[in-house]
Amino acid sequence: MHDDQLTRLLRQIDEPADPDSAFADRLFNDLSKQVGRRRGSGTMLMLVAAVMLVALLAVGAAVGSGLIKVPWFTVEVSPAPSGVAIASESATPSATASASTTPTPSVAPSTAPSAPPPPTSSSAVFDLLPVQQPAGFESKIACSGSIGTSDSVALVRMHGADGDVLRDYADPASPRTVCTFGIFQNVRVTGLIDARHVLLEDPGSGTYTYAVVDLPEVHYHWFQLPGSSATLRRFIAVAPGLDQVLWMTSDQASGTDKIHVTTHAGDNVIAALPNVFEGMCGGPEDSSSLGEYTHSGADLFVLDQYPNLNSMLVAAGQTPVLSVLPPPGGWSSGAGPATALWSPISETLYYRQGSDVWTWSPGSNPKRFLAGVHWLHPSITPDGAHLAYSVAHPDGSHDVYLVDLAHGGSPQLIGKARNNPVFLNSTQLWYTTEVAQGCTGPGPKPLVYSLVDGSESPSIIDYVLGAWPSTSSNF
Repeated sequence: MHDDQLTRLLRQIDEPADPDSAFADRLFNDLSKQVGRRRGSGTMLMLVAAVMLVALLAVGAAVGSGLIKVPWFTVEVSPAPSGVAIASESATPSATASASTTPTPSVAPSTAPSAPPPPTSSSAVFDLLPVQQPAGFESKIACSGSIGTSDSVALVRMHGADGDVLRDYADPASPRTVCTFGIFQNVRVTGLIDARHVLLEDPGSGTYTYAVVDLPEVHYHWFQLPGSSATLRRFIAVAPGLDQVLWMTSDQASGTDKIHVTTHAGDNVIAALPNVFEGMCGGPEDSSSLGEYTHSGADLFVLDQYPNLNSMLVAAGQTPVLSVLPPPGGWSSGAGPATALWSPISETLYYRQGSDVWTWSPGSNPKRFLAGVHWLHPSITPDGAHLAYSVAHPDGSHDVYLVDLAHGGSPQLIGKARNNPVFLNSTQLWYTTEVAQGCTGPGPKPLVYSLVDGSESPSIIDYVLGAWPSTSSNF
């Protein structure tokens, strides 16, 4: 073979836009013919090199095109959903992962190499759906000291206290009580919007009246969900930018719950979810937050919970992008979506469906995250690096597991006979002990688990009503 012949032959490698097996065979045959004609040692070495080069390039091109699948070079691509994705019991987002009764899957790292900036509390003033302060209302909130816009905070009930307090964990080793909430006559504290805003509800009046309270200034901004006296309404969430109210109305005639987003531009019904008007069933562990925004405010979810008809809606802004709806006849027991929560640092949603845990991110379809894990009370650290959850056993006991989202790996058992985990900050996990069922003996004891050294310490917190910027399915 002359040098120019070899050159022309090698140039053919670049010719096909989509290499296939016939192309590779043709190259090999051409080379073989040339070897048979000329067996000089120099040319033979050149041909061996050419064959190796052709083989390497052809395999590389074939792997890239999907013609050859190499076990250690696998990329799973999920196409972006078109319109609103519908998931049913018989056609869950994926049906290939095997389920098991033991939570031992391996988790791939989910955080970016460079950590995003921490969430910050809004500096806006809430002024949507304004209404007069309830008659006879007396403020019972007292604050002292500053609250950083990105401080980790928790709304808790302290041991032996009558009211709730806001604890600031800017220094986890020395948390501060920055606000106290006394006993209101008709109003109750329902949760946190961010470190500097808390939500109040006036459930006794039946007027669907609420307030966003600025902290530590203790300024009240009262608002009311619109509708006639016959309209059944439920508040869901205030957006992090304090510029949206997410809520729903129930329409018994059509058997639906209408999901509303109210902004300064007006009210918009973004979806309708099925409603059988029978109320929720099951114990507290079967229920979770009705809905929430991501910390960026770009996305939201609503988890409508009814017997065998749990429905989940995810929206980007006011546009639905994912729906997990019951099949005709409803879900079988435990098969519907439940216990959902957002990542504190991204637009990633985690939720349970059936016996698996799934994740969803914008532009992708849901993906199985933990197979065979029927989790309860999931919570994620403010830095998005760790996830904790509990699992129930047939005897009614629970264990708590920890997942390293930043580095991957399998869930680790960190608490035997433990339950109700909630992250107070990025290094401290609150949960309770469990005791044998009965009418005598000590009750559950609150503990704080340290992610730094794996130790447990007694906690003065009896109950956690809310935490920020950590996330939880509980609130």
